[in-house]
Amino acid sequence: MKKYLSLIALLSLPSVAEPWVDTSNIFLRAQIQYLSDVGIIKTPTTTYPLMWGDIAKDLNNVAYRSLNESSENAYHYVMNQLRLAKRNQKTIELNASLEDKRFTSFGDDFRDKNNISIHTTWMTDSFAVKLSTSYNPSPIDGDKVRYDGSYLAGYIGNWVVSVGMQDRWWGPGWDSSLALSNNARPIPALALSRKSAEPFVIPFTDYGIPWTVTSFMGVMDDERVIEDTLLWGFRLNFKPFENLEIGISRLAQWGGEGRPQGSSTFWNVLLGKDNCGAGGLDCGENRELEPGNQQAGYDLRYSFNLFDTPLSLYGQYYAEDGDNNSSFGFLTEPVTLVGIDSHIRPFNTPTTVYFEFTDTFADCSDGDLFDNGNCFNEHHIYQTGMRYNLRAIGNIYDNDAKALVLGSMSELGKDTHLELKLRKLQLNYDNSDKAPNNPIIGNPLTPIAEDMVMLSAKVQHSYKNWRFTVGSSYSQSSFDNDIKDDTDFNGYLNIEYNL
Repeated sequence: MKKYLSLIALLSLPSVAEPWVDTSNIFLRAQIQYLSDVGIIKTPTTTYPLMWGDIAKDLNNVAYRSLNESSENAYHYVMNQLRLAKRNQKTIELNASLEDKRFTSFGDDFRDKNNISIHTTWMTDSFAVKLSTSYNPSPIDGDKVRYDGSYLAGYIGNWVVSVGMQDRWWGPGWDSSLALSNNARPIPALALSRKSAEPFVIPFTDYGIPWTVTSFMGVMDDERVIEDTLLWGFRLNFKPFENLEIGISRLAQWGGEGRPQGSSTFWNVLLGKDNCGAGGLDCGENRELEPGNQQAGYDLRYSFNLFDTPLSLYGQYYAEDGDNNSSFGFLTEPVTLVGIDSHIRPFNTPTTVYFEFTDTFADCSDGDLFDNGNCFNEHHIYQTGMRYNLRAIGNIYDNDAKALVLGSMSELGKDTHLELKLRKLQLNYDNSDKAPNNPIIGNPLTPIAEDMVMLSAKVQHSYKNWRFTVGSSYSQSSFDNDIKDDTDFNGYLNIEYNL
């Protein structure tokens, strides 16, 4: 990876574009989703990074005079962001914050407080490069210099091959995702993705289904029980109807120091033969012979109009790999995320509002490896679990948590946006942890039950080459075990300047 980063540094010439929409701008995502919900953008939109190419193509095909006021606002905002993506990208970013951010959601500006970073991108018809270098004086994981967000990508027909450290968001949730989110730092990975969601045309018809697919192999090179654990990810995303989007996701940990990682082992992982006694995998009495740790699931997003107001219902069903001989038992101990969102105009202010519920408690009482709870994200071999650098790679509240979230993203003016979020959280509500005294095993947020109410807000304003973001959060927590209640306030300022 260090050799790769050195190569990027040598290639960092003046840039002309960046091919992806990343996870850094919640306001851009809201406008893209609105244009998708009203049928203007045809490509699937619940897998990030999201290719700009199909979005640009769909916007260029718009009959502009047919747009209503809301669609026109969204169209102009997305087109403006597309124009910025096509320009030379050399950006300096400075973040100053009172505290680290405990939960990092789509569009959040930082994880650890007080960062300075420099981003440079370069793109030709054949490949794209981004070098992102940041410095943090007191990071929680000890890495003061980071290259998060850097990548090198090449185009082969309708495919993109990339290597780097990119944030990924798999699923329709606004506040969280059960599969992959940007809660944890990005994992170094080699990835293959479809460049354009060109439709699959059903034989003997003119009916096409836009679809995308992405897969990656990453190295979890942080401090963990099994060093250099490999992480394989796969996601298929398609729209069988204009108002229905479906995603299928799989994640698998395998290999690593002291573990088998040959082609036969990965073949068992690929077929889902991860559990002794399931699918014909014979381990005898040695459960250490299991090749990996998998999670899999699917998500849906259905959009419709109610009294000329766009509404959407969405959900995610995600589970640990099964432990049954029956093939129908592959998805066991499921967790869920459900939500509803709408695009409205209170006081003539374009706003996306959503209400989202997540529950990641999985009942493991019928197994012999875990107590009731403490199993989602956990594994008896890969004991650090589905976490990277002390954060869950999926749900931002980790396991055994309930979250009720009311959120909104509003356009206050042409260059000014507001995000508001009210959370009612029950963290680790079974009041137990797999390893409360071990920082790299078990729930990293809290080893005991914590009930929290959090209100957060941020305002973002762009002026010429500058972008300013001011945000704050206030929370109140109560605990079991006779621990005193706690309040917390965090405030931050983020400044970006495009050179």
